[in-house]
Amino acid sequence: MTDSATSWDANTGKGRDCEWPESPVVYLTVDYECDYGTALTENTYGALEETPWLASLLECLDVPLTCFVQTEVLEEKPEQLERLRTADVPVTFHPHSHTHRPRGETDIGEEVAVSTAVYEEFFGRSPVGYRFPNGNIRPSDYEQLAEHGYEFDASVFPSWRPGHFDNRGAPTRPKYLSEYDLFEIPFTVYSDRVRVPTALSYCRLLGRPFTELLLRRPPPVIIFNIHMHDIVNPSAFAELSPLYRGIYSRNRDSKELFASSLERLHSMEFEFHQIDDAHTALRNQ
Repeated sequence: MTDSATSWDANTGKGRDCEWPESPVVYLTVDYECDYGTALTENTYGALEETPWLASLLECLDVPLTCFVQTEVLEEKPEQLERLRTADVPVTFHPHSHTHRPRGETDIGEEVAVSTAVYEEFFGRSPVGYRFPNGNIRPSDYEQLAEHGYEFDASVFPSWRPGHFDNRGAPTRPKYLSEYDLFEIPFTVYSDRVRVPTALSYCRLLGRPFTELLLRRPPPVIIFNIHMHDIVNPSAFAELSPLYRGIYSRNRDSKELFASSLERLHSMEFEFHQIDDAHTALRNQ
């Protein structure tokens, strides 16, 4: 199931483009959500069972994590999140919707309000950042975020995904939206010309050619995004449409792919930071 295609308005708000505050740097992020996002009609959470493996790998490599958590997980699978919450590396949490339904089936104002309230009840503090499912954010959404006190969003793919968005004209650097006193921190792509997101899902889909390009000649700033269903195919795999089964059947040994990618980036001169660090540096500028 997909949402209708949209384009992110590069002129949203009275803002300005910003430079990335540091490089070379890797920001590891996880969309901690239901299995296969909006590709299934009912939410299941089988892939979250691999959370202990993820936490152990991060501890072994000393890699911090920025976690955008679907807040329904805090109600359905809080024990899995606790393994990240108690990990021996820095992990910060931000909302990533509540129900994770397709946009066409969602009241965005209610979704932001509920996910914010559930987050505050669980963590005992107000959230700072937000990420919309499927990168599907529209100009009116920034007003919703501002009303709830958010300071940054991290939703925009400056890329193209059929049926979801066409953001090939969007900036590949952060943008400060002065109208809302809010930063948009986009996903990174390989380059301005090769607008393939630097994400584990694309490493799986495109295989060795893209993965080797990314790791041998990496861009100076990498937001390396993952989903738990990128690491393992849960039992809900059988419920996917033939198209999505074909996509997620590619390069299924993704645990090794993910671990080796982090190790290779670690062996270079890259530092590993959190999106929160980028936001703080941008705001201090």
